[in-house]
Amino acid sequence: MKTVRSLCLRSLLSLCFVLPLFSCSHQGQDADTASLYEEAARFYRLKKYPDALDRYDRALAADTLNGFSQKALDALCRKSRIEFLTGRYSGAFRTWDAIRRHGGKTLPDSLHTAVALDTGRMYAELGMYGQAASVMASLRNPDAWQLFDEARLLFRAGKIIDALRIYTRLSTSDDNAIKISGLSGILDCALTGRVAGLDTPDNLAGKIAMISGRVTKMNASPEVKIKALRIAAKSLQQMEKQRPNASYLLFRALAIAQEAGYPRLVAILQYESNNIIVRKPDTYRSVIEYFGQRNMPFAKVAALFMLGRSVELPPAERIEAYRLGLAACQHYGIPATATDYVTLEREAAGELGDLLAAERRYIELFDASAMADYLEQRRLVHAGIAGFRLPPGHEAVQNEIIELTRDISGLLQRKINILEDGTGFALAPVVDKAIREKQGRLIELIAEASKVDSAVSERLQPRLLTLRTLQKHLRSDEALIRFFVRDSLSTSMLVSSRELQIVTAKVPGAQVRDRFATLRQRLASASPNLEAILADDDDRRWLSDTLLQSMGDRLSDYRHIIFVSRTAEPFHLLGRGPMLGTDHQVSWLFSAGESLLYVAVKPQGDIVFFDASSPEKAAIYKLFHPGDQLFLSWKPMQENEHVSLKQLLKKASESGASGSDILKKAVQHAGPMGTQAWLWLGPYGAE
Repeated sequence: MKTVRSLCLRSLLSLCFVLPLFSCSHQGQDADTASLYEEAARFYRLKKYPDALDRYDRALAADTLNGFSQKALDALCRKSRIEFLTGRYSGAFRTWDAIRRHGGKTLPDSLHTAVALDTGRMYAELGMYGQAASVMASLRNPDAWQLFDEARLLFRAGKIIDALRIYTRLSTSDDNAIKISGLSGILDCALTGRVAGLDTPDNLAGKIAMISGRVTKMNASPEVKIKALRIAAKSLQQMEKQRPNASYLLFRALAIAQEAGYPRLVAILQYESNNIIVRKPDTYRSVIEYFGQRNMPFAKVAALFMLGRSVELPPAERIEAYRLGLAACQHYGIPATATDYVTLEREAAGELGDLLAAERRYIELFDASAMADYLEQRRLVHAGIAGFRLPPGHEAVQNEIIELTRDISGLLQRKINILEDGTGFALAPVVDKAIREKQGRLIELIAEASKVDSAVSERLQPRLLTLRTLQKHLRSDEALIRFFVRDSLSTSMLVSSRELQIVTAKVPGAQVRDRFATLRQRLASASPNLEAILADDDDRRWLSDTLLQSMGDRLSDYRHIIFVSRTAEPFHLLGRGPMLGTDHQVSWLFSAGESLLYVAVKPQGDIVFFDASSPEKAAIYKLFHPGDQLFLSWKPMQENEHVSLKQLLKKASESGASGSDILKKAVQHAGPMGTQAWLWLGPYGAE
């Protein structure tokens, strides 16, 4: 009994010592956490965002050990804002998930809305429109403009019916700015042709034109009226006969911006209103200068390209405008998500090629095509970076490269969104700083990764290809051919180690494309007598005579022919005598710069098939899986065909033959699949 009392006394004494120590430790932890939160807030005010994030991360790690307090949730919201400002997309998405899981219901509406809007914007900047729309749908009491943004995201995600439901609701609003925006959205849906039972586009356009007058007379802020008129004009200009109305609405918006004293919007609207019908070179020149002075590079690029389209100008001035625009793209880079700007860039590169070919400036024509290829290669890197891999043990470097590349692409899209929305110009300097910092860090990481894989640098940081470099790289029995098929002029270029040959044909580009389309249809039929049918095919002969001309006689000197094209056509079927594919190795590339990437790569991976209608997907895959052998298919393939043909080609490839030779060897195997393979399959890569 005495022993028990002694033990109890010792335990009591121990508790007397431990409890105060525990209390002091807990209080100290609270004090440290509060201090970290204060430091984070101070660094945020000073715009020292990395330091602020560091303090928030450390404070939250301690503060959330036993659950999420209101203080921690508030800190997560502030942390999310910093991640938005600095373009830390993965971190922002993780923060959003934490808020949603641990405090979505208790968070005040204002905080929840602010975080959701930032998160939704970030998903949209990466082209993840479905996820962006889902975040927007989580808003508790969305206003009309937030509903419009959700509908626009749904539309971009291909969810036309869901978008239409919101647009229809907005079109009944008493607010004319909302009403015209809703009707414009319905017009967008109607023009897709994917929804039955809608009012005709002409009727919808008439309603939009009628309400536009009420919008200009609204007792609303200039920003709201300008926004609504720009939305309406963008929808109307999709219809050729409504372009005058679209132009009028933009001029009305321009007048409002001038009266309100919004210089940036004035310049943007001068450019947009001039684009539709008038297209005065002087207007383009004036806004080019303004955009350059105000750090609006993408607007400047677009205006330069439109100046290049001014047919009344002499060729030299148009060529210079296109060159300056492409050079600016080389510096800034148009992300793949900015589809309108990508289209504008591609058209500019093609029109520059036409001008140079017409002026017989052939070396410059190669340089212009190399610039276009370089820009495409950079977009391929950004679009497919998720597939980048380093050997095991280097995942940290690998994952940071992936995140930084994605962050840069999203921030570039943000700069474009600022222009398209006409708001948020104050964010541009923050975006620029974040891009510069991320690019600097990315250069460091790529150098580190190159120590593990020497090919990383040239794959992730493509260089502008010169004619001399390409000619030095090509073997004596190789020739690279590319076609520039434009509206009224088709130009063909052959490059080898010893020559540069160019021929032109004044034929409508639509006719060339139609002939190729017919040829593809015949390939897809996979007739038992396909080779004989194609040998006598009139479209094949016409295309060969038109595109190759005298160049066709030179091809007998080359064993391997590499075709470079944005669209994968069955070029192996061309030939003024036998089809090229019968006695040459023929392969395809999306851009000429890729020819330097894969020549030394030994085929050691899988055999993969891509539909020939999606050569860009094949290019992205090859960039990050260079050891795999890729084949483009011009006919639909069933799953059983994939499996058996892969086995057939795998067996033929065991000798280490090229892709073309693999297809030829497949002919030796029994069965119609093997004998026809070389006609409707083509290797992607440099062989």
